[in-house]
This record gives sequence, structure tokens and C-alpha cells, in this order.
Amino acid sequence: MAKRNAPSGCYWRGDTLWGRVKVNGRDIRWPLHTSDPAVARARRKAGKDRLVADAFHGDSPRTFVEAMEGWASWISRKASAKTAQRYACSLDQLKDFLEGKRLADIDGRMVAEIIRARTADGVTNATIRRDLVALSSVINFAIGQGWLENNPVLARMKRLEERRDPITLPRAEDIELVISRAPGMIKDLIRAAMATEDELIRARREDINHQNRQMTVVGKRNKRRTISLEPFDGYDLLRSLPSYVGAPRLFWHSNGEGYKNFASQFSAIVLRTAKWATNAGVAFQPFRFHHLRHWHAVNWLKSGRSIYELQQRLGHTSVKTTEVYLRAGYLTFEEQQAVTAGAEVAQKVAHGPRSGTAGA
Repeated sequence: MAKRNAPSGCYWRGDTLWGRVKVNGRDIRWPLHTSDPAVARARRKAGKDRLVADAFHGDSPRTFVEAMEGWASWISRKASAKTAQRYACSLDQLKDFLEGKRLADIDGRMVAEIIRARTADGVTNATIRRDLVALSSVINFAIGQGWLENNPVLARMKRLEERRDPITLPRAEDIELVISRAPGMIKDLIRAAMATEDELIRARREDINHQNRQMTVVGKRNKRRTISLEPFDGYDLLRSLPSYVGAPRLFWHSNGEGYKNFASQFSAIVLRTAKWATNAGVAFQPFRFHHLRHWHAVNWLKSGRSIYELQQRLGHTSVKTTEVYLRAGYLTFEEQQAVTAGAEVAQKVAHGPRSGTAGA
């Protein structure tokens, strides 16, 4: 169906009409949240009247859209491309709360509403915090421009506790069902994550040391570490992957391109699998790609391997972080005892005899 002509002062952006007006020489645009030209005309007039009235009493207030446009250019110079992209994804999650709002509208009450609504949708505290960090970055940019006096996001973020969800492992049959319905090399990526760990999206063929059967992994904050590919037949799995001539990625699609926004893509695959399972009457428990990291860690310990090696493998700063897998309820008492005993022996070897012990 063809779009109807936009009313004066309005224009189409996708399937939504937006308003546009010049105030004090500035071009201000905002979403009208409708595709009906008559409704858009009325909303644009009301918005224009409000903006003109605000301008009469002083400098016309900036909209959040304006602030974000300026922030996008600023953040691209201040942070890595990956961080800027992550912030942009977070802000996209908040667009329903922020579109059409002035900067002055973003106060403690709005931030609290964002937290309540996101929590009600089942979003974890960790994800909400990440989204609010992106919003806070835009607000800090606006403060630097003299458009705001304070940042209402920070106080609310401090009250939002970082709740750690319990470790959950996907069932083997659920993993196999997703693999059977995953396109392209995503099925290989799932199996590789189970054999190694989950930070493989950016892996390149040159990261594999074939002589030593090792792989260099670039994790969070671009920290590099080297892991063995011997356990769980990881080397044979990665060596067997097809390559695309001229493309460096281990896991690729189309013309050798790497996967982008993979977490969202994987969630969509799981969602489609869940819908299929419901229609087919098949039991299925959805899981996230990150849960495969838990699968790998638990099975590493169940195989009797060192928790200290696992710490280095996962890139944990402290073994205390890795010990969460001992308390997750997936190891038997005997398996926990074996891991603990092995850790004690490793510590004694690492630290040597205590001072005062007679030497040979």
C-alpha cells in the first residue's frame, strides 16, 4: 500500500511520520508515533507550539534525538568501534522510552520507569545496567555541551544491584535441536563453543597454532590469551572447518563475511526453534549462546581437569570467579573433592615449600 503524502512540516521515516520545525535557526525533528497524516498534522502543530513557547522563554531545549546525533560523532572519536556499536545497540533497546523526548524530560522518574519496564520484560539487571551506561554516556555528552546540569541516570544505576543469575546448562537434546535448525556455520560455531569456549566470533584462521594445537583468543577489553585445543577434540573440529578464499574468519557466511550482532542472531534462531518445538509438540528449553561457555566449564571440571587451567582458559582474573562452577550443582561431591584436591596440589607446587621447612 502506497504511503499518503506527508502533511506540511512532516516527513516519512520508515512507516512513521516525523515532525520538523526550525526554531532559532535550529532544525528540530521528532517522531509523531503515527502513520495517519491527520493525526500527524495535529501532533506536529502541538509540538511546534511547545517548542516555540520554550524558545520564547529562552534557548530552545534540545531533544534527545539531537543530543544523540551529536553524541554519535563524539563517541566514535572517544571509544573503540566495538564499544560505540554496543552503546548504539543499547540505545536502540531504549528507543520506545526516548523518542520524542526532550533532554529535560529524562529525569529520575523516567529512568525508574525504564528499569521497571525492562525488568517486567524479563531483562537481567546486567543488561539493564549496560543499556543505562549507554544512556548515561549521551547525557554526559549533553552536560559537556551545556545542555544539561546533571546526570539523573547515575543515581538510579547505583541502586540497581548487579544480580547474578544462577548457572544453567542447556540440555544436550536442546543443543542438538538448535544445531539441526541453525544455518551455515552457526552449527559449527555451537560445537566449537562447547569444545573450547564462547569468544570465537572474531576468531581468524591465523589465530590457530597448528604445531602446538593452540589458539589465541581475544576476549573482553581486547585481552589476549592462548588456550589449548587438545581437550574435547577442539583442534580436530577447528581444523576441519571450510575456509573462504581471501577471507580470514574461522566462522563466516555469504562471501566470507564475519558474523555481526551474533547474540541477537542466535537468540532469533532459538526463538524460531522454540516456536517450531511448540507446534511439533517437542519439549524444548531455550538457552543463550553464553550458556555454552558454562557447558564447557562444567564439563572441563567433570573430566578431572584443573580449575586453575580453567581460570586461565576463561580469562578470569581470579580463581574465585571460576569457583562458581563448583557451587552450581552440576558436579557430584566426589568430583568437587577431586577438583579441590587437585587445586591444593597445584598451589603447593606453585608456591614451593614453606619458609622454615628443612631443605634437602
